[in-house]
Amino acid sequence: MIKQIKNRINKLYFSKEELTDQDYRDSQRNLIISDTTTQMINAIIAGTFFIGYLNYIGVSQQYSAIIGAIPQLGSLLMMFSPYVFERLKNRKLLICICCFLFRFSVSTVVFVPYITDNFTWRMLLITIIYGFGYFTAGFVTPGLSNWTLDVTPMKSRGRFLAIKSMISMLSVSLLTLFLGRMLDYYRLQNRTMIGFNIMFGISLGLSVLDFILLSHIHEPKISRKTIQITLRQLILEPLKSKQFRKIILFLSIWNFGIQISISFISIFMITSLKLSYSFISAANVTANLASMVLYYLWGYLADRFSWIKVLRVSSVIIAGCYFGWSLISPANAQVLVVILQVLLTSSTGAFHMSTNTLQYDLAPVVGKTAYLGVASAISYVIGFTGALFGSGLYSSIQKLDSTNFNYPMDSLQILFFITGVILISVLWLIPRQHKLLEDRNRIRR
Repeated sequence: MIKQIKNRINKLYFSKEELTDQDYRDSQRNLIISDTTTQMINAIIAGTFFIGYLNYIGVSQQYSAIIGAIPQLGSLLMMFSPYVFERLKNRKLLICICCFLFRFSVSTVVFVPYITDNFTWRMLLITIIYGFGYFTAGFVTPGLSNWTLDVTPMKSRGRFLAIKSMISMLSVSLLTLFLGRMLDYYRLQNRTMIGFNIMFGISLGLSVLDFILLSHIHEPKISRKTIQITLRQLILEPLKSKQFRKIILFLSIWNFGIQISISFISIFMITSLKLSYSFISAANVTANLASMVLYYLWGYLADRFSWIKVLRVSSVIIAGCYFGWSLISPANAQVLVVILQVLLTSSTGAFHMSTNTLQYDLAPVVGKTAYLGVASAISYVIGFTGALFGSGLYSSIQKLDSTNFNYPMDSLQILFFITGVILISVLWLIPRQHKLLEDRNRIRR
C-alpha cells in the first residue's frame, strides 16, 4: 500500500519520462480548467464579495482597504522565489502545494466569526490568514507562470492563451451572477451569513479541485542554466538601465496612486451607493464581456502603432475613470457604474499587457525573470504603502467631516479624485518610443 502511494507520487510529481504530444494536449486541457477554477476562487476571495463579507462581520472601511492591499505586499516574495525555483530540478510538487495552501487558506476566513466574537481578534486572524495566503501566492507566482509557458508550445501559445482567458472569463461571469443573486436572496431574509458560508464553501471545494488538476499537468523536462548572482546584484542590476529604472519608477508611483482608493471602490458601491450584489455582479459581468471584445481593439492599436501608445491611452482612460468615480451619486449610479466598470476593466487589461511587454523587452535575455520579479516586487510594495496612506487619509477626512467642514464630495470620492490626480501627473514618466528602442538595442548588444 505504502509502496503504491510512493509510486503514484513519483509518477505524478517526479516523472523522468519525456512528454508525448498527447501529454501536452492533456496538460493544456487541465491547465485551462485549472485557470478557470483559479479565477473563480479569485472572484470570491478578492473584490466586491470579499469586501462585502468584511463589512458584514464588522471590519471598518479603512481596515478593509488595508486587507485588500495585502496581495501587493505578498508580491515582495517574487523577488526571492526565483532563487528557489531556479535551483530545483522538479518544481511541480512545490508549486502544487503552494497553490493549494494559498487558495484553501484564504477561503478559511469564513470560519473566523465562529472562532471568536472579539472584534480585535477577528481582524488579527483575518490579517494573518490573508497575509499567509498571499505571501504564498507571491512566492509561487514566478514558478507557476514559467510552468504554464513550458507546457504550451510556442507555435500554439497565442491561441491557447486566448481560449484559456475566454473560458475562464465566461465561467467567472456565470459564477458572479449566481453569487450576487444568492447573497441578495439571503440578505433579504436577514440570513446573510448563510450566503457567505455557501460562497466560501464553493471556494474551498474549488481549491481541492484545482490541486487535483494541477497535479495532473505534466512537467516538461527542460535543461535550465543556473545563474550565479548575489542578492545585492539581483536588486541593483535592473536599476542600472535608465529606461528600466524609469519603468520601475512609473509603476511604483502608479501603484501607490491606485492603491490609495482601489479597495474603496467596492466599499463605495456597497455602503455609499447602496447597490445590490446582483447589480454589482451584472455590472462586472458586462465589463468582462465588453473587455473580451475591446482586447482585440487594444491588440490592433499595439500592432498598428506601439505598446507605448496603448500604455498612454489606457493610462489616461484609467485616470479618467477615477475622476468619474468621484462624481457618481445614487441618482446616476445605475448608468455611470456600468460605464466606468467597462472602461476601467478593459483599460486595466491593456495597461498590464503593455507594461508587461515593455518590461519584457527592456530586460536582458539572461536574468529576465529576476528583472521582472524585482520590478514587480518594488512597485507592489510601494503600492501597499499607498493603501496605508489612503486608509489614514480616509480616517482624517472623516474626522474633518465630523467638524461640519463642508466638502463638495464625500470622503471616498475625495480619495478617488486624489488617485486621478496622481495618475495624470505620472504620465510623463512613460518612455518615448525612440528612447525605448535605443535602450532595447543597447541591452541586446
